[in-house]
Amino acid sequence: MLDLIKEISSLISDRKFSEADELCKKIDVQNIEDSEKIFFYDLKSKIYRETGELKLAEDYIRQQLAIAEKIYDPNDLTLSAILRNLAMILDLQQKYSEAIPYAEQSLAILRNILPSTDLRIADGIVTLAKHHYELGRFKLAEEFLVEAQSLFEAKQGRHSLGVATCLNNLGRILEHLGNTDEAVNLYKESVEIRRDMLGSHPDTAFVLLNLGTALADLGNHKEAIQALMESRNIYLSLGLDDSPYLQACRDNIMLCWNAAYTPC
Repeated sequence: MLDLIKEISSLISDRKFSEADELCKKIDVQNIEDSEKIFFYDLKSKIYRETGELKLAEDYIRQQLAIAEKIYDPNDLTLSAILRNLAMILDLQQKYSEAIPYAEQSLAILRNILPSTDLRIADGIVTLAKHHYELGRFKLAEEFLVEAQSLFEAKQGRHSLGVATCLNNLGRILEHLGNTDEAVNLYKESVEIRRDMLGSHPDTAFVLLNLGTALADLGNHKEAIQALMESRNIYLSLGLDDSPYLQACRDNIMLCWNAAYTPC
């Protein structure tokens, strides 16, 4: 059983989801221990999440959670992780209000059993902030992100990926609140950190897209084109030709080009 689970995990890591799903059929779920079912349901949820079948992924995580709540202590880290995964899969389906109680429960477990400086708490706060942001609760999301950034910065320093994530997300909030100048400054710092620590990476490209869009909103079209073209080039270099973010880059580049170079 353990060898089969390892093989399925390896196939998922190699993005061979159909093969992984076929191997899952060899497991007789009714005749394995509850602890093994938790691993099995986790694998199935990963497969369906990666193939875009989000409702099926949610169903398997809910089955995993039902077992975990029976066999684990209420303050177990595994239970916290399952709750967070469920919140995130609900978020992907735009079920933000439904996601919040699970994210809150996950975070409460972390706060109960971990030192207050543990960065898993910061990660949980960022997840919770995302749900509130999507519901338009920008001030509340901002408060959570400021707390998370403080934790990341205290443990890892200002030049860290956790801080870069918070800066990017705070920038998006500031844009919604009409403070685009401030948002641009946060995006630029986030880009600098991600360029340095990740190089050509989807996360770097995503912040560059946010930066370019904000610069365009301010009327800085030539500077916006530079950021957007860098973002576009990263997506292309990584073979992410079907990414909706790549298309957003192309669309915005065209708009900025027309605005910057079309004679009046």
